[in-house]
Amino acid sequence: MRKRVRNEKILLTDFYRDVMKITNTDLLQKCVDASHIERLKASQVLFEEGSVPTKLCFVWDGVLRGFSTSDSGKDITDCISFRRGESTMPEARFDQPASVTIEAVVKSEVVCIPIQTVQSLLENYPELYVIYGQYLLQSANFHRELKTAVYKYAAQERYEWFLQAYPGLIDRIPHKYIASLLNMTTVTLSNARRELKRQEQAL
Repeated sequence: MRKRVRNEKILLTDFYRDVMKITNTDLLQKCVDASHIERLKASQVLFEEGSVPTKLCFVWDGVLRGFSTSDSGKDITDCISFRRGESTMPEARFDQPASVTIEAVVKSEVVCIPIQTVQSLLENYPELYVIYGQYLLQSANFHRELKTAVYKYAAQERYEWFLQAYPGLIDRIPHKYIASLLNMTTVTLSNARRELKRQEQAL
């Protein structure tokens, strides 16, 4: 047990130093001491729509998605996170109820730190605001790119955009989630994949 805790501390140190780019050794240690790695089974919910999160979480390994359900019962995928260090938070504001549910698509691991601790650290370490601002900007840019792809691109173009924006993910998760993210049916997605394959073979 002690060895497992020690190994986790090493992983957390690497995460905050190398992924989050925290260079202040005092801040780094406080983040490591307050954090843990949470392991999720496929389909396990991390944040429930309507709830106010009490922890800030980032991808360590695996794939997570944010989704909501329409009045007609349609599953709508809002976002997918799979890169190490990507935020899995449903909202930018800490005190705001989640507008989507966040769940693990496959067996995943996330780095978690209590929001109360983060708020305290923000007050004492202004450099954290830079990191926070970077995450907000990344999130805003992603949603703008996704909205552009969904509303301006044809189905084939949307699929090609996905392959560039999410390299390697097409073979890791059920295609129904990808189709939902791109606002198309699984049949349309299948047709787009087939057409792209045909075009590549013709070259």
